[in-house]
Amino acid sequence: MLPYASKPKLMKRQKRQTYLQKRAVVLEPEERKAIAILQQMRALRKDQVARRREKQSERKVAHRKKMEKTEAQKEGKDKDKKKEYMRAAGVKKKREIEREDGEGSRKRQKG
Repeated sequence: MLPYASKPKLMKRQKRQTYLQKRAVVLEPEERKAIAILQQMRALRKDQVARRREKQSERKVAHRKKMEKTEAQKEGKDKDKKKEYMRAAGVKKKREIEREDGEGSRKRQKG
């Protein structure tokens, strides 16, 4: 059996306030300033992260567009290559068939 099996999963809500909950926490002026500075630093950091994410997403969109464009060009070139190959293959096959039938264009022999 696990050592944590007997622990309650969720703590019950306390009916009475604890000693610390009853007492108000009064901060010293230095503590207040320190907390305010930390809060401002967190806000700046959060803003910087948000801006960075926004720029990153813009760069991703631009890159994706560029890649789609190059992919389309590549597909067009591949299509042209395939078309040329098939045309050459068709001509070659036609010549082979003509040779087999004996209908090919032969040069006259000098005699």
